[in-house]
Amino acid sequence: MDKATIDQCRNMLEERKQEIIQKNEEAALALDEEIGELTTFNNHPADLGTELYERERDIALERNREQELEEINRALEAVDDGTYHLCIVCGKEIEEERLLTIPTTRYCVQHA
Repeated sequence: MDKATIDQCRNMLEERKQEIIQKNEEAALALDEEIGELTTFNNHPADLGTELYERERDIALERNREQELEEINRALEAVDDGTYHLCIVCGKEIEEERLLTIPTTRYCVQHA
């Protein structure tokens, strides 16, 4: 695989990494700014359900971002190691089109 393609993938990975870091920072600020009530005594059960749903959704989104960040870091390590373009199962070269489409992939089409 040529260096230009690997550099292009590295740039895509680094850009996505920065996006995720920024989203995590924004989510943390939003959570800090969220004002909750001291008691749930006066709240309607539907309001409590909505708040619970919102918090669970935010937690799930954060987990997904963290997982994607781990995949990006693994891919960047593979770029540095010189193994980025190789399938971790069979060691064959991953198609250029696949890497450009899914830059975090570690598998060839056959083992995906």
